[in-house]
Amino acid sequence: MSVLEKIMYRSKQQPLAQFWFRWRVGLQGFTLVALVFGSIYYDNAFSEAKKTDEELAIEKAKIREKLWIEELERRDKEMKDRQRRAELAREMMESSKSSKDN
Repeated sequence: MSVLEKIMYRSKQQPLAQFWFRWRVGLQGFTLVALVFGSIYYDNAFSEAKKTDEELAIEKAKIREKLWIEELERRDKEMKDRQRRAELAREMMESSKSSKDN
């Protein structure tokens, strides 16, 4: 009870005091309604933001996977090129050995 309400109640202005009591209760109810709707609104906003973060993480993982696959393909190509060059060098050594032997 506020000071003003106590003064009104004791000074025989009870109808006016009752009026302010009702206003206070009504405003407290409005405050509770605002809190409930505000929490619902922010819960929805944060859940959408969280989904967005999850989607970004998935997209980032896909990009990393793609880059890794490209790196593996590049390494595989290099390995095949080395094997081909080694095979050519081996053939050249064998052909030079055989030509020296003849």
